[in-house]
Amino acid sequence: MTTAPLPLVVDLDDTLVRTDTLVESAVLLATRAPRKFAAQLPHLFDGRAAFKSALADAAKLDCTTLPYNKDIIAFLEKRKAAGGAVWLVTAADARIAHGVADHLKLFNGVIASDSAHNLKGKNKAAALAERFPQGFDYIGDAPADIAVWEKASSAYVAGCSSAASRALKARGITPAQRFAPLPMRARDWVKALRLHQWSKNLMLFVPLILGQAFRDPATVLAVLAGFLCFGLVASATYLFNDMNDLAADRGHFGKRHRAIASGKLPLMKGVAIGAAMLIAGVAGAALLNPAFLLVLLCYLALTISYSLWLKTQPLLDVMVIGGLFTLRVQAGVALANQPQSLWLTSFALILFSSLALAKRHAELIRAIADNRPVVGRGYLASDTPLTVSLGIALAAMSVIVMLFYMQFDVAGKALYFHPRRLFFVPLVLGSWLIRIWVKAHRGELHDDPVVFALKDDVSILHGGAVALCWLAATS
Repeated sequence: MTTAPLPLVVDLDDTLVRTDTLVESAVLLATRAPRKFAAQLPHLFDGRAAFKSALADAAKLDCTTLPYNKDIIAFLEKRKAAGGAVWLVTAADARIAHGVADHLKLFNGVIASDSAHNLKGKNKAAALAERFPQGFDYIGDAPADIAVWEKASSAYVAGCSSAASRALKARGITPAQRFAPLPMRARDWVKALRLHQWSKNLMLFVPLILGQAFRDPATVLAVLAGFLCFGLVASATYLFNDMNDLAADRGHFGKRHRAIASGKLPLMKGVAIGAAMLIAGVAGAALLNPAFLLVLLCYLALTISYSLWLKTQPLLDVMVIGGLFTLRVQAGVALANQPQSLWLTSFALILFSSLALAKRHAELIRAIADNRPVVGRGYLASDTPLTVSLGIALAAMSVIVMLFYMQFDVAGKALYFHPRRLFFVPLVLGSWLIRIWVKAHRGELHDDPVVFALKDDVSILHGGAVALCWLAATS
């Protein structure tokens, strides 16, 4: 006869799941219901266990979409198949622990914190020693688990905490097995920080080029520094937006692989990196130019408002996106020390609102083709006649406003030797906008139009034609 294996006990946070459920509950509540989150803060004075309980009750975390560690689950299943018992024992609140257990349907039992007792460190070790006097094996991840590993028959380690490794070595405990974390590769950082979206910040260089201020090295350096500041702030907002959209991203077939949603980038680390980038971007802007700082702060406020609410308001959302691009142009005006142009500002707002509508229209067309709703945007399938008519109208209006800009703003300045040659630019713009809207109406516009233009050969040819017109006008 073979002896059944010892009970295998697994921790929850950063072990069975690649996230911290307490931090996740706090982020979820803070972004979705800030007033409700603030109402839970007084529970901190009642102790950590009481705060966990209040937060779990208010946040109601969806345990079905959490980023589970498949390697550990496979290990648990193998132990159970061999006749051993598997237990979930965690310092997380009992509501979350039982939610996980109900979802996985794997555990023989659950022990967790309640509103009066925080089952962490020595408290967890004492509870396990009492429950399993014959011994147990334990899978943990953090220095707080040292007291439990000391009482366990075999120690299993999840993650790569150097502090936990040092503590185990100091106590002469050799892990029976290590479960490696998901690696955060360079491409994951690129995607998490949305570095490809920095291409949108090229709008800062438009006033520099149109005003021909690029002949001044100091001005060029100022715009380059502004480009970096805008990029840092934009990447920080993308990180925070991923935290805000965490639950929705995990339910999406593609977005669930994002760094934060998948657990590759821990939430607290994401918060720290985002905060550092935000502070660096704003501090750099303050050193560059007060007017530029004001524009950047407006951009930040509008971006946060968009992430929290405005993106769910149909048509208003595209105007906000157009406004964000316009603010980039205004930032370039401030850095290049150029005079304000109502025509240029209006052109940017109208053009980029049309492009944002093209993206929304393409999403609606694909949703209709797949017989599914557009989640989280506030649009209906029946809105396509509205999005296409308004979007094309805005596209045509942008070409007209560009003509007015050239006639009433550019032509009156001695910046170009042959300003009339610039009047070919609206023709090129109109041709490109027709292409964008054809793609959108066919559901073939899968990227942001600006990002699409940087990868599309025909769009690059249009850009080259615009550059040739500009060179012909200046020479």
